[in-house]
Amino acid sequence: MRSQEPSLSDCMQDRNFDDLAVQFSNRIYSGTKGRIRLALLERDLDECRGDAFVAGSTPLRVLDAGGGEGQFARSLARRGHKLTLCDHSQVMIENARQAAERDNLAGDFHFLPCSIQSLPDPDPLFDLVLCHAVLEWVSDWQGVVTKLITQMAPGAVLSLMFYNQHSTVFRSLVRGYFDRIKQDKLAGSGQGLTPLYPLLPEQVLAFIADQGMEVLCQSGIRVFHDYMHKDIRDRRSEQDIIALEKQFSRVEPYRSLGRYYHILARTTS
Repeated sequence: MRSQEPSLSDCMQDRNFDDLAVQFSNRIYSGTKGRIRLALLERDLDECRGDAFVAGSTPLRVLDAGGGEGQFARSLARRGHKLTLCDHSQVMIENARQAAERDNLAGDFHFLPCSIQSLPDPDPLFDLVLCHAVLEWVSDWQGVVTKLITQMAPGAVLSLMFYNQHSTVFRSLVRGYFDRIKQDKLAGSGQGLTPLYPLLPEQVLAFIADQGMEVLCQSGIRVFHDYMHKDIRDRRSEQDIIALEKQFSRVEPYRSLGRYYHILARTTS
């Protein structure tokens, strides 16, 4: 299955979530799906950053690019790290600001209401850059990753999580959406929460390697949860689901079928 190329009209404007902020928050972060995502992201960063990521260590300078309402960013702020959060959506930025104030974390945040592509040059550079569930919404994901790398200090870590095209294909097959597969129509319409540009992990990994970065970690996010029948899923404990998601997240072939794919990579210079 080839990766879909954006049309000229697609490239005119990347998706902005001002109109879907409430729906996005309710569907993505308030249920088991969001808790699986957060658990695996924290696990990966804990293991790959080691002592530098633990509360009480020297605070990291962190950029959360396209950080939305800042759910994951707040978990880092609680550990004492300093966050810069940018987002193209004014509604998301305001929600993130209010959430930080509610959690008494506002002093650890700097908010930038801008797209990733228009980020200013930071001084100093960042130790950790997060870009979670963003690349699948932009027409030029390579340009976004290149911009993020310019924000990073030597030895800094980049955390990329994106919508996995392999999962999109497999889910369409098991649901019988054969016309969608035959016509190579894997993208969403742009009207809802189905991403516009699902990505192939191998293409992202190859691009990262071409930038001279060292891959530290690869994990599938929700490698089986989304394929379970709802009745069965509802009868299983969330604790067991999260534990097994962690167990199989780095094991092939399950990793490559994760609904999302997470990569941690480090700059080498």
